[in-house]
Parts: sequence; structure tokens; C-alpha cells
Amino acid sequence: MAGTDRMQKSFIKILLVVVVFISVNGCKTTQKTVITEKLTEAQILLKEIEKAEPKFTNIEFKRMNIGINLNENTRYNSVATCKIIPDSVIHISVQPFFGVEMFIARLTPKEMLVIDKIKGIYYQSEYSIFEQQFGIAIDYLTFESLFTNKLFFINTNNPAETVLMNASEKNGNKMLSYQHATLSQHFFLNEHHRIREMAINSNSGNEQFMAFYSDFTQNGSLIFPYGIRFQLKNKTALYNFNLSISRFAVDEGITIPALNLNQYRQGDITSLIK
Repeated sequence: MAGTDRMQKSFIKILLVVVVFISVNGCKTTQKTVITEKLTEAQILLKEIEKAEPKFTNIEFKRMNIGINLNENTRYNSVATCKIIPDSVIHISVQPFFGVEMFIARLTPKEMLVIDKIKGIYYQSEYSIFEQQFGIAIDYLTFESLFTNKLFFINTNNPAETVLMNASEKNGNKMLSYQHATLSQHFFLNEHHRIREMAINSNSGNEQFMAFYSDFTQNGSLIFPYGIRFQLKNKTALYNFNLSISRFAVDEGITIPALNLNQYRQGDITSLIK
């Protein structure tokens, strides 16, 4: 069980490290509204990206492999499933041994919930915990966009700040860039205007978060990346979180399972952050 406990903490820590990096540099996210200069080329490309984005009422990763790599030394792997209803919920079920569900992570716009079924503990918190613990504010949209290959922008709460958005092209590949006082954000596109890489760089140059999307596969009317990798680098650490999807369904009328928290005792979610 010690290995499972370490895997759980590593999974949660990677999510939280991503949140902390994004939030410290940019606070909340916005999906469509950006203050811009030199709008023409950037706006045209923005519309092309939005037009190409995956459209669905729900998606389900019926089987995926999760790989967690911390500083290239500690590695964890597990089988999992994931259900997503846009603007509503991300439900992840981790089943490392023979389909036995060992823990659940559920994100909604209101709160986060993690259940350790082996220990009989649940951890529940609103996103305000990040403001309490780190002095930052975040929202649900970042996670959903990252998991579904959609465009999002790190926004600023300072209305007086000038934010620049530019379109460019290098080696035949288009790129949309977003710059403000604390960070830069870059979307590298494939030939179909789908995001193949996304990079968020701190202006100090000390931190970088990247998302990679590969193996775009047709599933009915939807083309979706079956390979997703998140990478976070700073001066002292390198985190990788890999998703490899092998079974995928779209718009099949999924059901998010009801959770009865009465059968678990509540734990302190800050223990997962430490």
C-alpha cells in the first residue's frame, strides 16, 4: 500500500504544482476574451483555432495509462478512466490493480474532491485553498482546457495591464503568442489548427509549463489526441505527467457516479500538498 500512497500523493502534487505555477504567474484563466494589440492576424488565427476545437457534450477516456515521473528518478504507472462534461465536471478513477478502483479525483467549478478508498479517507476543498495556502486564486477552466486540447489564456486581474496577442509562423507551423507582465504563453498548431504544444514561460526564465498533444485520432466526428503530456520545469525539479488513451468515447450519455462520503472520514487536504 505504500507504493499506492506515494502514487496518490505524486498524482495530486503534480496537479497542485501545475496550479501553483500557473496561478502565481497569472491568477485566473479565460477561454475567449483577451485584450489585444495588432488584432488582425491574431484574431483571424484565434477564430481558426476556435473553429477547429473539439466540440462535444461529454467525453470519456474508457481506458488510459497514467505515467508520473518526478525528476527522472521516481516513476509511477497506473490504469485509469476519465469522464468530462464541459463546464461541469472532470471525474478520474484510478485502478492500478486488475480494475480495482483505489482512488478518485473529481474536479468541478466549485470544488476539488479526492477519495482514497483503501484508507477510507476523502479530501475536499474549494479552490480558495490555494489563495489561503499560497496567496493565489485559480479556477476550474484551466484543468478542463488542458485535458481536452482547448485554447485558454492565463488572465490578469489588473485591468490597466497591457496584454499582447500575436500570430506568427515558423517552418510552416503557425503559432499564437500571448504576453503580459509576468509570463508569456505560446500555442503551437498543427496543419489543422489544433494545439500540438502549449508553453507557459515565466518572464524570469526560471519556470516553464508545457503541454504536448500527439496521436490525433478520428473517433466519429471528433478528432482527439490520444497522447497527452504535461511537463513542469524549474531550477531544481522536472515533473512529467503522461496520459496514453487507448479507449475513447464521445457523446455517449455518460453518467457521473454518485459519491457517498458518509462511508469515509475526512482528511486534511493540505497533507497532500506538503
